[in-house]
Amino acid sequence: MNATPPPGWYPDNNGGSGQRYWDGQKWTDHTAPGSSIEPRPGHPPHLGATPHGGATGTSHGNWFLRHKAISGVLAFLLFVFIVGVLGSDAEDPVAAASDTSTEAVEDSGAEGSSVAEPEPEPEPEPVDTDGDGVADADDFRPNDAKIQTRDDVDTDKDGVSDGDDFRPKDPKTQTRDDVDTDKDGVPDYKDDFPSNATYSKDADGDSVPDQLDDFPQDPKYSQDTDGDGVADSEDAFPSDPSRSKITLAMENALASAQDYLDYSGFSRQGLIDQLSSKYGSGYEVEDATWAVDQLNADWKQQAVRSAKDYLDSSSFSRQGLIDQLSSPYGSQFTLEEATYAVNMIGL
Repeated sequence: MNATPPPGWYPDNNGGSGQRYWDGQKWTDHTAPGSSIEPRPGHPPHLGATPHGGATGTSHGNWFLRHKAISGVLAFLLFVFIVGVLGSDAEDPVAAASDTSTEAVEDSGAEGSSVAEPEPEPEPEPVDTDGDGVADADDFRPNDAKIQTRDDVDTDKDGVSDGDDFRPKDPKTQTRDDVDTDKDGVPDYKDDFPSNATYSKDADGDSVPDQLDDFPQDPKYSQDTDGDGVADSEDAFPSDPSRSKITLAMENALASAQDYLDYSGFSRQGLIDQLSSKYGSGYEVEDATWAVDQLNADWKQQAVRSAKDYLDSSSFSRQGLIDQLSSPYGSQFTLEEATYAVNMIGL
């Protein structure tokens, strides 16, 4: 008869690699991984047999064998409990595994393809060349300690910065209102005649001062001598305010005057009388006068013609012909014109 092994942990003879507990009579369902528990001496019978070799029904009736997953968890918890009892100083396998896992992750990160970002370099200290407390990047003149911004630049020392000074080099001039070349009290930018103190306004821009412009709002006209509201350039009678247009009667008087001169020599006054006389053409004196003045006739040559006509019909002395030509009852030439005519014909 074989001796029965004492209770204890023995190698699992059911094909496992761990330990199984023998209670001295039979195998239990308590297992433990590895070989951390020193086995007892002796060799219990193979699982599934009694100490005397008799068969058992463990493989079919044992609940733990039929629920191996749950049995494994319970066995692990039992193992942890036993380790705690046997030696509290033993290393916690779970913590050790966790530490090992952490180190593995760190080593993997160090050897992996990702590279840790470098620490940023410290920013350089700002440069202040002139030592005025303002960095060069913000200093309008970094080499001048008295000037930090453009408002500090005042070339003429008039208290107005160059950026706002109309003439930064003239202390008497800060704005454009201070510029008055002709000293007439009107700034140059408002003065149409900045170099002429007498005039300053030209509303219509025709270069004629408003004081002298009869049409200050019309650049086409500026002069109206007779003040009739019609510009001289459009006024047929620029010195006669009573009329400004050429009438049909005036045009007819002009045609008649030309006909008379084509027929015979006339003095200016003699032709006016001929046109306006009730025994002549009967035009208004104003119309006759206008017509005669439009002829631009050479009255001295007309006197020569009249002198020749007189000599063709009668004999005259020199003085007698001069008197006939200049008499108000004769041809009415001026004395100068009559004398010229007599001299020209050699009398």
